Amino acid sequence: MRVSFLLIPLLLSGCAGLPTYIEPPTNTPSAQLTVISNFDAPFLGYSTFINVHTEEDTCGKSFGSKSAAKLIVLDDSNPLISELNPDGVKLSVGNKYSFMIMSVAGMDNCTIYASFNPEINQYYKMNVSGVLGLSGNMCKAELYTYNEITDIAIPVDFTYYGHCKD
Repeated sequence: MRVSFLLIPLLLSGCAGLPTYIEPPTNTPSAQLTVISNFDAPFLGYSTFINVHTEEDTCGKSFGSKSAAKLIVLDDSNPLISELNPDGVKLSVGNKYSFMIMSVAGMDNCTIYASFNPEINQYYKMNVSGVLGLSGNMCKAELYTYNEITDIAIPVDFTYYGHCKD
């Protein structure tokens, strides 16, 4: 059990130096992004970390670039992890946002790299889900625009990048 809690800080130490994302000013055209994380994971819970950058090149040194930032941290039952922006964030329009989405449970983790261009006044919901633990690791991220009036979710295509090495 102690090893599980120690692994998370080690996995994230490469991203620990990233600044926290700063939302655009209220008078700037923007879109809203919320994230829901739902994994089958061990009883000790899991955490989902989402880092972002706005560089055109997604893989390589991009997540160490000047535009990289910690965007959202969601946690289920780990007292050592503090959530960050659990209710979502505003994204500027006109930028390509690339995400490193990593979910961790004990010694298991699953990472996805994906990007999209948000459109003005849209409400986006990202669903991150899968399995972490003894039965293997599998994760996926799905993106939807959400119309609050009609209560309809419309899928949005992410551009997936497989497993970058950075």
